[in-house]
Amino acid sequence: MKKKVFNVIIGMVGIVIVIIFVLLSVQMFVTRRDLIENGKKAGEVMEGLSENAMHTQAHRFLLESSQIRARLYDETFEAFQDSVIMIADAAADIYDNPEHYGQASQDQYDESNLGELVSFVAYGDQVDREGADLQKEEALLGNLRSTLKSVRRSNEFMTADYFATESGLFFCAESVTEYNLPKDNEPLYFEARQRPWYTAAKESGVPSFTGMIHDADTGKEALSCGVPVYSGGVLKGVAGAGLFLDTIRSDVDSFRIGEKGFSCIINDRGQILFSGTEDTALAATRDDDSDLRNSENEELAYLAEAALRGETGVTLVSLNDERYYVAYAPMETVSWSYLTALPEQEVQAPTEALLRELYLNTQNLNAFVKQAISSSFLFLLLIFLLMGIAAFLISERFSSKLVEPVTELTEKVKNTEGDNLDFSWELETGDEVQVLAEAFGSMTKRMKQYIADITAITAEKERIGAELSVATHIQASMLPGIFPAYPDRHEFDLYAAMDPAKEVGGDFYDFFFIDSDHLALVIADVSGKGVPAALFMVIAMTIIENTAQSTRKTDLAFELTNAQLCEGNAESMFVTAWIGIVNLKTGLMSWCDAGHENPYIIHADGSIELIKPKKKRPPIAVSEDVHYIANETKLQKGDRLFLYTDGVVEATSADVELFGNKRLEESLHRYKSDAPNMLLRNVRRDIDAFVGDAPQFDDLTMLAFQYFG
Repeated sequence: MKKKVFNVIIGMVGIVIVIIFVLLSVQMFVTRRDLIENGKKAGEVMEGLSENAMHTQAHRFLLESSQIRARLYDETFEAFQDSVIMIADAAADIYDNPEHYGQASQDQYDESNLGELVSFVAYGDQVDREGADLQKEEALLGNLRSTLKSVRRSNEFMTADYFATESGLFFCAESVTEYNLPKDNEPLYFEARQRPWYTAAKESGVPSFTGMIHDADTGKEALSCGVPVYSGGVLKGVAGAGLFLDTIRSDVDSFRIGEKGFSCIINDRGQILFSGTEDTALAATRDDDSDLRNSENEELAYLAEAALRGETGVTLVSLNDERYYVAYAPMETVSWSYLTALPEQEVQAPTEALLRELYLNTQNLNAFVKQAISSSFLFLLLIFLLMGIAAFLISERFSSKLVEPVTELTEKVKNTEGDNLDFSWELETGDEVQVLAEAFGSMTKRMKQYIADITAITAEKERIGAELSVATHIQASMLPGIFPAYPDRHEFDLYAAMDPAKEVGGDFYDFFFIDSDHLALVIADVSGKGVPAALFMVIAMTIIENTAQSTRKTDLAFELTNAQLCEGNAESMFVTAWIGIVNLKTGLMSWCDAGHENPYIIHADGSIELIKPKKKRPPIAVSEDVHYIANETKLQKGDRLFLYTDGVVEATSADVELFGNKRLEESLHRYKSDAPNMLLRNVRRDIDAFVGDAPQFDDLTMLAFQYFG
């Protein structure tokens, strides 16, 4: 009986142990399956979030880039249109108030004036030049001469500006060429009333732009703008001008985003004018009948339709079997649109790298979970075999301890989806589940920080790049940049160059006539670099030129400049400067130094002289009431004057060695027979060869002047 009861008890205990063991085993394997499935789901959630974030940032970056550059170019066209409107307003005032104006004539010129800016008048077809009304109108409109020439001088990209009347008169300001040169004292004839800029403005009654044309004299790409002029409600004529487009073409061709990104411009007829690509459907075309809106690529046609409606947006299109994000923004003044394109693959690359890392982490996590559960299964089996009935209680407690944290982790992972990336873990289990939870929490934090960092960095980089690009163009336009500077003067030749260490710098040079026989030469270096130095440079350059022209004395010009710059100089900035005024008849040069580098004279016989002041004086704006000293030097025929800033002699090689005055003098001696432009280029070539790959730490400015007598 005992044995039977014992056997029953043993059998019942054995059955209970087996049942419990099987149930716990099934529960552990189900838990492993749920954990793996939720890990996969978390990976899919992260993939969607990362991909959406990258696409959103790409859209924003491309759209802001297109809007900024479209606005920049549109401001150029708007300023050009305003110049033409200025001419139209002047003409309207002459017609409305003829009693305020006298009779005026146009410039007289011949072959000796080739290349000079002049104003002239031409006549249309079947115009009676002897008619009293026409002659009266011609004499009255001669008062437009100064306005036309002033507007032309103020815009270096303008081909010419003009005003044509309904009576057949054509007034124009442009450089003298064979085209507008009178022959045998015969009048010039030009039928402006049939030109596109005239007919478009006349038909529309508002300022109108033509399509792109090629300038007859230079062959450069240009466009024209016409503005109608009315008096008493009657059309009197049309004011117009032409604008060179080569700078815009160069900017668009060279603009790059990423490895394969580019930009392009389409006009109001759907023609691609300029483009940074040559091997896609967005390449530039010279076919005036080409219209992107008629493209067989429906995506491109839809994009062109939206862009030329003046809309702003981003769309995905196929180009050469590759998908591109293309952003477009309007250029409202000319009804064009600016496009920026970036391959989709370049946008997805960071996301793919992140997903690869996430996949590897998931695989490692799965392997870890499998190993942990397998070990637990063997441990349970051993406990059941050795401890019998006690194993039931131990197994139940162990199962509860194992399943509870895993279940909580599973629920938290399920809730981490969509825009919700917040994950927290408070349980202190001290086992692999806690390690898994902490790893998952760390991964979500890195993902949130990664998305935030991409957003901030992209916006700041685009803003700073756009502002510095505009500042670089503005500073470059402040310095004289057209050489030869005075092609009609044969007493001298000069050339100058400035290369800032940053996007903008503090060095500057200047040259200007005091009168017809005296030429002023200036070179200076503002303390510091970047935008503050550039602003101080503009003020100093303006004051020096004004004081030199008003006083005609170098020492007094520096003293007045010093007094003005010392006022309100809270940043304690200063400028080293050198100015010389050359008498072009005698070669006598009066000059003054304000703490600047001593210049060199390369004499006609090949000798080199370093000219030093009687007494070295401090830089401008260091202290008030400084007395500057004028010096005099006689230039002989053939002598060359070489001016420079400290960026030349302090150019540093990779071995931290300065270029120095000795090497500079060797270069000047080596190129002593060169013209000013070649002298500066060869000296700069020697500096570049010496510096090698070392970075440029200071602005580098040089000016060369040769006196012919």
